[in-house]
Amino acid sequence: MDILYISPEFPPNYTHFIRQADALGARVWAIGETEFFSMAPDLRAAIRWYVRTELKNWRRAVRAVEELLEAKHALGHEGTFDLVESHNETWLRLEAILNERFGVPGLSLQETETIKKKSLMKQVFRSLGLPAARGGPVAELDDALRLAAEVGYPVILKPDEGVGAGGTHRVESPEALRTVFPELPAGYLLEEFIDAPIVTYDGLTDRQGRILFGNTLVYGEGLIEYTRGTDPYFYVSRRIPEALPAIGAALVAAFGIRRKFFHFEFFERGGVYLPMEINSRPPGGAILDMMNFSVDGDLYRAWACMVTGKPVELPREKKYAVAYIGRTDKAYTLSHEEILARYGPLLVETAENPAVYQDIMGRVRYLFRTPNESEIPAIAAALRQTGPAT
Repeated sequence: MDILYISPEFPPNYTHFIRQADALGARVWAIGETEFFSMAPDLRAAIRWYVRTELKNWRRAVRAVEELLEAKHALGHEGTFDLVESHNETWLRLEAILNERFGVPGLSLQETETIKKKSLMKQVFRSLGLPAARGGPVAELDDALRLAAEVGYPVILKPDEGVGAGGTHRVESPEALRTVFPELPAGYLLEEFIDAPIVTYDGLTDRQGRILFGNTLVYGEGLIEYTRGTDPYFYVSRRIPEALPAIGAALVAAFGIRRKFFHFEFFERGGVYLPMEINSRPPGGAILDMMNFSVDGDLYRAWACMVTGKPVELPREKKYAVAYIGRTDKAYTLSHEEILARYGPLLVETAENPAVYQDIMGRVRYLFRTPNESEIPAIAAALRQTGPAT
């Protein structure tokens, strides 16, 4: 089996996909922007051939794949690739271009429009009878003012295409909207602000779109608060809300998600789940590792087994709730040493985040797991408390 992998070195934890695919006998070929010999030796050893290119320029990426195919054929492996993958929102459209250009089964360009544009997602939500935030695309200030008056302040402005809460603004009044809107690039949505907890339904599908694994995240605050400097805190719950698997399965089918991870975000309001957006990729940052810690499993290997046609074995029991707490350079009540002394037995990972994540995810992350989910809010409160020790 021949896999074309886009950006093999980033994010750093996703390199496990390549190592596991190689270990199961797949041939992994790759294109990316980093210098090959800057990668870890074991990652380089898992890649059959690598071509460095500019991924944001699809024409250059196509030429890089043509060069990769020449090397592949010269090594005695004829034909094209069996799949193209990046596990990364940034490269989904490039993945589709390469699928279509080189005759690889997978996402088409037309399909990427629906899974990348929030305005089109909302149309699918409504077609399934799912409630969604009121609002829509706004091209001019007058459109934005009119729609904001209709749904009521505060309102949310967010890019039609975007990852997470980046570029999102909460606007409290017409005066603020008149100030903010002219500074925005094209392609924004305006929606009502919904003050409700955020939960997710995440998982992995097989080649037929059947869900092999399910997961739920619970967020401590709204995602927009993390862009405003609130330390991020969320956790993998031991319990998936009863209604979410059926909603998730309907969304997987409607968006045609196959042999991929997915990450669906919802507002939870009075037992009703309002979809915010869907992502045809794993949840970002360290969340895949958190999911592994929750079941003592290996989703990287599960994906590699699935795409190479081998049995997928994953524990079903959620043994632990797993919390993510990000910290910046504030003056915290608890020092790192005090955290280790107080919570050391529950700590499964602490590390510095990649620079590109730090604005929203914190400079340093702490991952805790416990079979007692009720312990998590107190741990998060202690780690995020600022000021002198008490």
